[in-house]
Amino acid sequence: MIKSIKTIIIEDESIFRKSLSMYLRNRPEFEVVGDFDDGEPTLQFLKRKNEVAVVILDMNLPTTDGLEMTRKILEINPNISILILSQETEKSYILQALKNGAHGYVTKDAPIDELLVGIKALAKGNNYFSSNISAKVMIQFGRSNASIAATKIKPFITTREQQILEFLYKEFTNKEIADKLFISPRTVDTHKRNLRKKLNVKSSVGLIKYYLNNVHDNKAVSVL
Repeated sequence: MIKSIKTIIIEDESIFRKSLSMYLRNRPEFEVVGDFDDGEPTLQFLKRKNEVAVVILDMNLPTTDGLEMTRKILEINPNISILILSQETEKSYILQALKNGAHGYVTKDAPIDELLVGIKALAKGNNYFSSNISAKVMIQFGRSNASIAATKIKPFITTREQQILEFLYKEFTNKEIADKLFISPRTVDTHKRNLRKKLNVKSSVGLIKYYLNNVHDNKAVSVL
């Protein structure tokens, strides 16, 4: 039996918080042990409860902010992984959150699959960034912070893209892939083009190499 990931949600928007909490509670791999609309109640809870694995933290809260909360949470329990979930996309916010100890950053407009992958990545001790901000973070890491640059930042690969990669590895043609997935060959080609850009490779050979190194046999896979 797979052990569920004990998770806390800190978000001041009630509808968003309750919706996310309900969504996670309906999935067996997650256990939401608390959801809060501000910082102080969360801190008091964490002082009593030390089994939390991942905290999903909004950047803007009524009486504090995600940057300060990150620091305070880790003072209570340095083993907790903190995943920032925010509308903020400014590089300075993201980098400051990481400097304060956050382990991942997902924007609120990212697909729900990315959030789920992020939670799972943090629970395994990895770092995670949503695809729309990972590039800017990686560029900054390369310039200024070698220790953070060593973290395991991987591009987000959708389930359909993983299927495309697997069929390429098995030497299927575009038409054969299209027939298997009930899509057009042109759509297959679009997926391949998007994957080459996302993974920064030049050809299908590069895609197959990525599949072998990162996806095959569930090695560092970033999909559900």
